[in-house]
Amino acid sequence: MPAFPYLFSNSIFRINLVTIAMMILAGLVVLIVLRLSIRKLDMRNPRGLQNLIEWAIDFTANMARDTMPSEQVVQWILPLAFTMMAFLFVSNWLGLIATIAIHQQQPIPWLGITAQSLAMAHGEVPLFDSPTANMSMTLGMALMVWVLSHATGLRRPKQYLWHFVKNPLGIMEEFTNPLTHGMRLFGNIFAGEALAGAILTMPILFGVVPTGFPFLLVWLLYSGFVSTIQAYIFTILMTLYVGQKSFHGGVHHS
Repeated sequence: MPAFPYLFSNSIFRINLVTIAMMILAGLVVLIVLRLSIRKLDMRNPRGLQNLIEWAIDFTANMARDTMPSEQVVQWILPLAFTMMAFLFVSNWLGLIATIAIHQQQPIPWLGITAQSLAMAHGEVPLFDSPTANMSMTLGMALMVWVLSHATGLRRPKQYLWHFVKNPLGIMEEFTNPLTHGMRLFGNIFAGEALAGAILTMPILFGVVPTGFPFLLVWLLYSGFVSTIQAYIFTILMTLYVGQKSFHGGVHHS
C-alpha cells in the first residue's frame, strides 16, 4: 500500500493531501474546459468544444428525465448532475493518464509518512492519483447525495413520511444505498489502477522489451471504458435517489 501524505495523521479526521490536490485539479480542468467552450459562444451554429458541451448537457438532461418526476425537477437538478458527471469523468481518468510517485527513504512524521508506512510501501509516496480511488472521497460524495435526497423529500414532510409508511423496507435501503453508491465507484477505480500498477511491475526482457505492455494497453482501454461508465452510473443513481423523494412538480415515481 502506498504511503500517502496526510494532515492530522494521528486523528480520525486525517486528510489525504494527494486526494485533496487531485480533487482541486479535476475541478480546475472542468472549469477551464467549460470556460473555453463559451469563449466563442455561437447560439446559431455551435461548433467544436461548445457543441460537445451542449451535447453533454442534453445527454444529462435526458438521463435525468428517466428518473425524475417532472421537468421542473429535471431543470432544478440538471446543473448539479452535469457538474457531477463531468467532475467524476475527469477524476476517474486522472490515474489512468499518469501515475507519479517519488521514492522516499526518510520518514516525514508531520505528513504521516512513518518508517513503518514507507517499509510497507517500499518507499513509494504517490503524488498523482485518481481522487475517486480513495474510499473516503467516494463515500463523502455518496453521503452528500443522501443528504440532498432527504432534504428534497422534507420539503413535503407529509408525502415524505407517507413514502416510508407505504414501504417500511425502504428504511433499510436508506442505510445501504449510500454505502453501495460510494463503494461501487471506489472499487472499480481502485481495482483498475491497482491492476495497472501490478502489470507495470512485470519483468522487462533483455532490459528493453516490456512483457506487460500488451496487457497494459488492453487494460487501460478497458479501464477507460469503466471509468467513463462509472461517472454515468454514479450520476444517474444520484438523480434516481433525489427523484424518488421529489414529491412536488408532478407525479411522483415510486
